[in-house]
Amino acid sequence: MTYVPIPPQDGQGDDEEAAALSGDSGEEVQEPSQGEQSSPEEQPPSPADAATAKLPPEAQGEIHGGPLGCCLGVTVGLLLSTLLGVLGFGHNFAFLLSFVLPFNPLTLVRIATGCITVAGAIIVGFVGWKVGKRFYREYEPPVIKDRRRKSKPKEV
Repeated sequence: MTYVPIPPQDGQGDDEEAAALSGDSGEEVQEPSQGEQSSPEEQPPSPADAATAKLPPEAQGEIHGGPLGCCLGVTVGLLLSTLLGVLGFGHNFAFLLSFVLPFNPLTLVRIATGCITVAGAIIVGFVGWKVGKRFYREYEPPVIKDRRRKSKPKEV
């Protein structure tokens, strides 16, 4: 079966295709003269504004340590919840899962430990985001004086 393109209705689109092939857009481009000054709205955005616009919405506003707190919270949450899942809660949760899932007990313990680990990482990561937003701030870097010894010129 071959592909047959559908022609545009009422001759629409023929002029645009011909102009695109010839390189002529059909519109005259007016260049501003040197006497005319463009308003600030017409000027391109500065590089700092362009970089800020690329950030996600939560990073565009006030600078805070939410992402850092979330990262620390997820790390701590993974460690603690895996420890809790392996030490005892995984076995209890696996017992409850045995009524629903038809797997052997060792597989159920692994599934239960994984569920506890994911839930703990999400919960503690959210708490870490809140704590980081509250306590971690961006501060001005400290001014450190150069404390290196100055070398004395050697006497000849």
